[in-house]
Amino acid sequence: MYKIVLPILGFEAFSKVDVEKVDEFVAFLKFEDGSKISIVNINILNKVSFDFQIDNKTLEALKIKSKDDFSTHFILVSQDPIEHSIINLVSPIFINEKEKLVGQYVTNEKVEPYLASLNKCISL
Repeated sequence: MYKIVLPILGFEAFSKVDVEKVDEFVAFLKFEDGSKISIVNINILNKVSFDFQIDNKTLEALKIKSKDDFSTHFILVSQDPIEHSIINLVSPIFINEKEKLVGQYVTNEKVEPYLASLNKCISL
C-alpha cells in the first residue's frame, strides 16, 4: 500500500492506494473501496514534448530530492475505440517507490492540446 500525500482528484476521501503494474508503461491505482483508475508512465509518450515546474510543497510532501526519487504517470481514460482514449497531461500522478508515497499535481502551466491516438504516441 502507498500513502496518498497529495489528493487524487475525484478520490480525495482515500488515504491509501495500491499500485498494480500491468507492464513498464501501464498500471492501475486501486483504492480501498475497490475502484480503479488506469495510469500510464510518462515514457509511453515518447513523441510528446512538454515541461512543467513542480512546486516545493509538492516536492516536500512526496519527499522528492532528485529525478531518481519518483516516476511520473498520467491518468488514462480508456474509450472504445482506443483512438478516442484521453490522457490527462495537466495533472500528473507522482509515485515515490522508495517512500511508498503517491500524489497528484495539478500544473498551473498551459499545456497545448495534443490530439493523437495512443497508437501514434506509442512505438509499436
